[in-house]
Amino acid sequence: MRWVRSFSGVLLAVVLVTVSVFPAFAAASRKVTVPEYYYGKRGFLELKSDTVRVPSPPRRVVVLWPYTAEILKALGAEKAVVAVCDNAKQKEWPSYVKKLPTVGTGYQPSVEKILALRPDLVVGYIKPGSNVRTQLERAGIPCLHIWGYHPPLLSKEVQTLGLVFDRRPAAQNLASYIDKWLNMVQERTKKLSAKQRPKVYWEWGATPWSSVGSGSTGDLYIKWAGGRNIAPEQGSSWPVVSPEWVAAQNPDVVIKCVSAPASGWKGDAKALDKVRKELMNRPALRNSNAVKKGRVYLIDSTLMYGPREVAGLCYVAKWLQPELFRDVNPDAVHKEMLKKFYGDELKGIWVYPLK
Repeated sequence: MRWVRSFSGVLLAVVLVTVSVFPAFAAASRKVTVPEYYYGKRGFLELKSDTVRVPSPPRRVVVLWPYTAEILKALGAEKAVVAVCDNAKQKEWPSYVKKLPTVGTGYQPSVEKILALRPDLVVGYIKPGSNVRTQLERAGIPCLHIWGYHPPLLSKEVQTLGLVFDRRPAAQNLASYIDKWLNMVQERTKKLSAKQRPKVYWEWGATPWSSVGSGSTGDLYIKWAGGRNIAPEQGSSWPVVSPEWVAAQNPDVVIKCVSAPASGWKGDAKALDKVRKELMNRPALRNSNAVKKGRVYLIDSTLMYGPREVAGLCYVAKWLQPELFRDVNPDAVHKEMLKKFYGDELKGIWVYPLK
């Protein structure tokens, strides 16, 4: 039996040398099965789920969604990212994305650029059955669809990424923080009657009269924060409504999403004040309850998506139900989240008016 022991010793030595010389290969050989969520023809009103097997932890990752890039930073897994989409690069936050190459937009990335980077995982907005995903999977590149922003799924997707990147304690910490605030807001408003909920006109993006309908994040925010969306059933999750129709609804609160350079890390109060005044001076809104009472607010669009949406929801709740959320300081929530999960300080202007 001496030759058996000798052979076993040689085999063990080969395995140890292989693992020590090729640690990335050894780690990448492990795979985990995780859920991924996507929507059907009716958007978020028709959520579907499936499972996919991916390497864990991956060593070379291409990220095709800015909010996924944010989550990976919060989990401490950003060193595995070798490229991002244009959308993430343009936001310039978290700061690590500034140094990374891009592979095109999140919706239509360059397959050639991705393949040239030799990733062992592509994660982000890459739905099952999409043309890009099909090409990558045929080339042997695993893909994982992660939105990283839809409120009902956010903490689940955080924990999925925690499992994939072997950052489960960090993922549990972040998911618990997210759920704490999202649940707190909903718990306080769930018993409000329709009369207690102000009517809200929410304008999304730079296009005038582009609003939010059922299935959108904005619609969820309004409901959870204690308001009534005036445009939930307009045939789309992001309907374009007429000014005459909005005037007839006479909203009690108006909220408009804005973006850099007016808002964000280098926000400009003068620019935001101009946007707000133009909004309030529209003929269809000039005589509304919202304008008469000064309940017209601007919020940076990035606070509506990704982990920081907990701060965004707190701002909206404070605007819609100030008495119910008298003890909540949205600035403090935003500041705590940036410090705790990103090591950043709160700077810039994210909502307007400031008080």
